[in-house]
Amino acid sequence: MQKFSTMNTFEEYIDMFNKAIESENSDDAIRLGRKIVEIADRECKRPGITSSIKKIYTDNSQRAREYIADLRMMYTADKKPSNEVKSEQRKWFSSEVPSLNLRDVKGLQHVKDEFVINILAPFSQKYAPIYRKFRGAEFGSQILLYGPPGTGKTFLVKCLAGHIGCNISIVQTKDILANLVGDAEKNMGEVFEEARNYDRCIIFFDEFDALAASRDDEESRHTRGVLTTLLTYMDGFLKDVKEGQHRIVIAATNRPWILDSAVKRGGRFDTQIYVPIPDYDARYQLIRLALGKDDAIKNRVDVPCSEDVSIEWLAEKFDGMSGADINAVCKQIINRPMHREIKSLQAGEGNADEAILREDCEVVIGKYINGITDEMRVRFEAYSSGLEFNEYLKIMADKARGNHESIPDYVLRYIKAQ
Repeated sequence: MQKFSTMNTFEEYIDMFNKAIESENSDDAIRLGRKIVEIADRECKRPGITSSIKKIYTDNSQRAREYIADLRMMYTADKKPSNEVKSEQRKWFSSEVPSLNLRDVKGLQHVKDEFVINILAPFSQKYAPIYRKFRGAEFGSQILLYGPPGTGKTFLVKCLAGHIGCNISIVQTKDILANLVGDAEKNMGEVFEEARNYDRCIIFFDEFDALAASRDDEESRHTRGVLTTLLTYMDGFLKDVKEGQHRIVIAATNRPWILDSAVKRGGRFDTQIYVPIPDYDARYQLIRLALGKDDAIKNRVDVPCSEDVSIEWLAEKFDGMSGADINAVCKQIINRPMHREIKSLQAGEGNADEAILREDCEVVIGKYINGITDEMRVRFEAYSSGLEFNEYLKIMADKARGNHESIPDYVLRYIKAQ
C-alpha cells in the first residue's frame, strides 16, 4: 500500500511541478522540484525496491533535478562584473502600509493570540502595563511561521503590518540571491540597513527554507554564506531598539524540519507559530467570501446557488484543503454555471438564469488535486508536537490499536497506507 500511496503523491507533485514551469512560477517550481527529488531519493534507497520502480523514480525526477541545477547555476555563476554590469541599489521596503488588519484573517485565532502577546501588547494601552511587568523594555520580535503551503502565512503578515501601521519588506529568495558572487550577502545587508530607517517595520522572509536550510545539507551549499550574514544581522538588529520603536523579523516556511538549528535557537526565531489548514469555521467564512455571501463586503458579487448547495455542505466537503485551494476550487465551481449561461446566450436561447448546482461542486471537487496530502499534515503535526516523524507515527499507530476516536482521520488514513 505504501508504494502506491507514495507513487501517487510523487505523480501529483510532478503534475503540479510541470504546471508551475508552464506558468513560469519559479518559486512553486523549485519548491515542488525539491519535493520530487526528496521523494525519489528516499524511495530509491528503500530496501527491496525493484529496479523497475527505481527507474520510474529516477527518470521522472530528472527534469526536476535539471531545473534545480540550472537555477543554482544562474544564482551562483562565478561572473566578474563588466563595465556595463553594475549592482544597483534597490528599495526593499514598500512605501505603502497594507490596507489590511487582523480582522481580515478568517480563523487562526491561536495565531492572532500569539501576535497579541509577542508583538501587539507593547503598543496597547490595555496590555502594555502587563507586558512591561513581565518583559520590561523589550521591544521587537523574531518569529517563525510554519505550516502547509497555501495556509495564508504571507497574508497574515500583511494583515499584521496593516494592523500596526508599519512598513513591510517581503523578501523573496530570488530577490536575495544574485548572479554576481557576493551580491547575495550584500542584498541581505541592505534589507537590514534599510529597516533601521523605520521606527516600526517588518522584515518578512518568505519560503525561508530556501535561505536557511541546515548547513550540513548538501542542498544548502550555495546559500551558506547568505545564512551566516543573516544570522549576524539578526543578532544585532534588535539590540538598539528603543521604546516607541518596534522592529519585527518574521520568516515563513513549509519545511521547518530542514532549517539550520542556529536559526531556531534562543535569541533568534525562538518563537515558532504553527499555521494549520483552515478548520470548519474558517472554511465556512472563506467560502462565504468566495461566493459573495458576506454582507460586510462592499460591491460583492452574490453568486446564485441552488437550494441544495449550502455553505455548510461545502465547508464539510472542503475538509483538508488549504485556504488557497478553497479559493481555487470555488473559482472553478463558479465558472461552470457562468460557462453554461454564456453558451446559452451564444446559442440564441436568451438568459438561462443559471446557478451553482450540487453536481458542479461534486465534479470540480472530484477532479481537483488537493495540494495538502495526508503525509504533509502528519509531518506538521509531528513537528508541532516536538517529535520526530517516525516517533510520532509509532505513537499514533499504538493509539490506533485502541481508541480511534482520539486520532484525526488523516492520521489514520496515512497509518493504514503504510
